Amino acid sequence: MYFVGRILLFLLPQALSLLGSSIAQFGIVWALTDRYSSGTILLLSSLALFLPQIALSLISGKLSDTKRRKATIILSDSLSAFAAVVLFFFFRGGRENLFVVVSLLAVRSAANGLQTPAVESALPAMVSRDNLERANGLKGLLSSVAMLLAPALAGFLLGFLPLSSLMILDGVTAIIAIAFLIPLDVPESGDSVDSPISVVRYIRTEKTLRKLFIFHFISLFLISPGAALTPLLVSRIYGGNPSMFSISEFAYSAGMVAGGAFISSFGLKHTKKALPFSLAIYGSMLALMGAVKAFPLYIIFNATIGIVSPLYTASIATSVQKSCRIDIMGRAMAILSILTSLAIPAGLLISAPLCDVIELRSVFILFGLLAVLHSLLFSRRWIC
Repeated sequence: MYFVGRILLFLLPQALSLLGSSIAQFGIVWALTDRYSSGTILLLSSLALFLPQIALSLISGKLSDTKRRKATIILSDSLSAFAAVVLFFFFRGGRENLFVVVSLLAVRSAANGLQTPAVESALPAMVSRDNLERANGLKGLLSSVAMLLAPALAGFLLGFLPLSSLMILDGVTAIIAIAFLIPLDVPESGDSVDSPISVVRYIRTEKTLRKLFIFHFISLFLISPGAALTPLLVSRIYGGNPSMFSISEFAYSAGMVAGGAFISSFGLKHTKKALPFSLAIYGSMLALMGAVKAFPLYIIFNATIGIVSPLYTASIATSVQKSCRIDIMGRAMAILSILTSLAIPAGLLISAPLCDVIELRSVFILFGLLAVLHSLLFSRRWIC
């Protein structure tokens, strides 16, 4: 119980901050869509939410490896609160300057880039190796709940509150997270003199880590249709209306909550087997989503993907954390975060245009079967 209480005190405020940020983000994206109805504007906002996070991840990793984990997390929440306050005044005054909004979205992305590696590198120092899977599962569970609630709460609040109020909510949740974190004892690492380049070299020479990072990138590359193209599948195959999109997203999010709850409660006894197994299930469901034409079956397969997603994320995080030197943990988790951010967009560069060349269902089947094959090949080399 001490393990659960301590980790909850650390993770719950961060999840609350994530919820506030996600609600605000949904509101901003909706406002930009409603006002401009432009794919270019949405592309700019997506880049603002994507690129700074990658750029700041390695800086966060370095800070986390030099006795500054707690300060890094507080800095990230402070940046988020600052951006929220500025956006509040702009939206409240009716001055929705596109450059300012996109710039502040970039600040929020930078804050997330600072926070993620710092939080993930702190977990191995806060719990025993036996409880690491449960800690990662709990982190995934709280994040899943936040992402499940955010769209619904954003839509509900925007029904009777101005957009500026959502910015205040974001700022308040960030301040609450800081207030909880300040008195909390967050274990710091020792000073590390290794440069980011030397950390990359270490990963390249460390056989286990090298396998894990390559496996992770290829895995996310192959599941890219499931991560981003399911709305297109619902629209083309089932003639999707807004309620169908909502049911599809809810099924996936509810599955993630269920999977995260299971892992946080019972842990993972065989991480080596869970990693390729979860990808094999994901790939199988992806292929089946493309093969069937019955919407209820599609929902079942999408919910199953949601269930195994926390299993995969907890397994890959735990495997890296257990295989990496503690003094470079922050930068190793930062590199993992960067690979995560790059792999799915890289996969979409292939899968998205392919949807206009061959049937969309065939793309899902192809990438799903390739993911299953990739998991089987990795399993033979990883477990044996």
